[in-house]
Amino acid sequence: MTRRRPPYILQRRPVYIGCEGASEVSYAGFLQDLLREVGLPVHLVVEELGPGAGDPLARVEMAVSRLEHLRRTRTAPAERFVLLDFDQAERDPQRADQARRTAADDNIVIVWQRPCFEAVLLRHLQGRAGHRPPDTPRAGQALIRDWPEYEKPMNRADLARRLDLAAVRRAAAVEPELKSLLMCLGIL
Repeated sequence: MTRRRPPYILQRRPVYIGCEGASEVSYAGFLQDLLREVGLPVHLVVEELGPGAGDPLARVEMAVSRLEHLRRTRTAPAERFVLLDFDQAERDPQRADQARRTAADDNIVIVWQRPCFEAVLLRHLQGRAGHRPPDTPRAGQALIRDWPEYEKPMNRADLARRLDLAAVRRAAAVEPELKSLLMCLGIL
């Protein structure tokens, strides 16, 4: 009798994504689904940083704390990103600069969403990649105009009904920080 060889299981590379809120968590889940769809061995460690943190510095500090906890309990991913709305950084430039320094000290890449997540989401849509609403209210209005079914926060399945790999690549073409995340994941 011969022994059966266990199947080879490809080790998935972990990448940390800290998210400002539920919308970004859904988007990261959507990215995880895309990774599976194209067969990339990457596992996203997604955490919402919104509860208990009010501005970019507090969120980055929370991400650093959670990564330290991951390091103590198992291995913390070497590749680290946080998705943050830029409109909040503009409210307190000094704290935003400190957030940048703190993130850099812990090898975290900040993906600034200018001015907010809804504006970046808008740039995923066909013909809207170059659209740059000046503020959050107008970004939300523009997104609803082009995507009437959009509701905040939209879950990953609902995002996938409208977005696909081509949409993600369209947004990455005009969002350099998003592009760096997607290159790390192997989508680009």
